[in-house]
Amino acid sequence: MILSHILLLLAFTNLSNAFSILPNHPHGGDTRTTATKTTTRSSLVTLYALTPIGPFCPFRSAAAIQIEPKMESLNSATPEFATELARIQLDMQIGQMPNPERLRKVARGIDAAVDDWENLLTRLNLSNDFQTKEYYKLTQAHLAKHGQRSEEICVMMRWQSQCMLAMADNRPPPFPPSEINVMKLMNEAKAQQQDSKKGPPSINAMAAAEKITSTPFTGDEPAFQSDTVKKEYEALCRDHASLIDFGGSYATFDPFGKMAYLDELEKIEERWDVFFARFSLLGQLNQKFVKQCNAFLDSMGMTE
Repeated sequence: MILSHILLLLAFTNLSNAFSILPNHPHGGDTRTTATKTTTRSSLVTLYALTPIGPFCPFRSAAAIQIEPKMESLNSATPEFATELARIQLDMQIGQMPNPERLRKVARGIDAAVDDWENLLTRLNLSNDFQTKEYYKLTQAHLAKHGQRSEEICVMMRWQSQCMLAMADNRPPPFPPSEINVMKLMNEAKAQQQDSKKGPPSINAMAAAEKITSTPFTGDEPAFQSDTVKKEYEALCRDHASLIDFGGSYATFDPFGKMAYLDELEKIEERWDVFFARFSLLGQLNQKFVKQCNAFLDSMGMTE
């Protein structure tokens, strides 16, 4: 359960690495529209797609691009020791003593991941950039949904690492830190066994999540034959990208400036809503894209 929170953070911060929202078309617009991920909602007659807003935004700020290597490093390292941890848990369930070296390897991996995770969260929170701060707020909101905080997660994982090292050395496990509510954890684990939807997404489900490879628009939709639609789309991409760039100094804005910036983001969101809804109502939104988005977010335990 604990490691799934780290994987979900990485999923949030890497959402825009899957595909471009730009159709493969001569009027492709701003090339800085690198990637996005979205999902769908049902209506009586058709499906609508979530627009590229918030963590699903394809336009990357300079700060977000700068921090991506760190996120990718965490993303590649975490699943490896998560798999090892699952093997250890399986050994213990069948009454078999886990291999001491495997225990030490996983313990070291947990400690390293927690160090990197704390560093990443600190950088996201202290950044002047709106987009990176948004990632931080999203992570904290997700944890709060499950009654947890990032600080508690880190303490829990470090204690888990110490317990593994003690087991590997055939020593008694250390007492739980005062910050850890053991009864709360037991009740949460019991509740999740009864209803898996109440807890965070499982590591296995997230690791098996299929990457989104399609785009909302193929570029062959009849709507794009209209010069008006082309210009509207290109202007929307251009305005959205410019607003993301402008948010690079969001933390330095005065309160009224921050409110004005959020108002502009809402206007962009409304424009995307109208644009996507039009394509969906015309039946020209890529249905493969819709299905892949639904499958991906379902694996992450997220809904619209």
